[in-house]
Amino acid sequence: MTKLPLVLVLLSGCFWATTKSEGDAIRKDVKSLNERLAAKETTLEGKIQELEKVLAESAKLLKRNSADLGADVDTLRNDVRTANGLVTAVNNGVNELKTELAKMVAKVDGLEQRLAQIESGKPSANSGPDDLWKLGSTAFEAARYNEAIDIFKRLVTSFPTHARADDAQYFRGQSYTNLKDWDKAIAAYQALVEKYADSDLADDGLYFAAVAAQNLKNCTEARAYLGVIKSKYAKGNSAKAAGELDATIKKDAKNKAKCTS
Repeated sequence: MTKLPLVLVLLSGCFWATTKSEGDAIRKDVKSLNERLAAKETTLEGKIQELEKVLAESAKLLKRNSADLGADVDTLRNDVRTANGLVTAVNNGVNELKTELAKMVAKVDGLEQRLAQIESGKPSANSGPDDLWKLGSTAFEAARYNEAIDIFKRLVTSFPTHARADDAQYFRGQSYTNLKDWDKAIAAYQALVEKYADSDLADDGLYFAAVAAQNLKNCTEARAYLGVIKSKYAKGNSAKAAGELDATIKKDAKNKAKCTS
């Protein structure tokens, strides 16, 4: 069995559903963070008001006349110590809140940027491999094959060891196949087999490389790809289809209208 069913699955809209779901989740996160941000700002305002009150009380104490100051010197000292302690505590609390607020603002900004990227359908300079996979898959599903090719290429180039790298390389080939750009399709599938020989998609790539070569009337080349499937991927998904295609091409080998090499 080939990856044709997989292509049909992609065209069913599941990637858009995933992207939309993630967008909704990010919106909920942004809303939650904004609510927490507002609460922290309220707390910060309360701390500042408390500090202002303490400072005002301290100023009143310092304005007492000298007679009162002399009589209440011990009380004043205690009040000043208390005031200094409160000021230090409030300052520490304010600094902690400012730090936490800055982190929350940065997180909200990051989520909003990611949401904007997902909704635009285009990767940003900081797009990670998972985002690139989803964006490329969405473009592929929408038949924006040239866009999908560029996104998948970036995933493979920037994150060659990622779990989706072989998938991305395979769907680069599928995008070229759908554009009927047979030479580039073959190159993409060859790169898949060279870089990810152990991928579950390697035999499918060889099969579609054979299909591309068949469309170019390069029957010898097509049969060579199918021969690799037979020798290295005999238990793969594409083995049966490869055998059937090889029989067809072998039958057409002497037909110059179908095979020029």
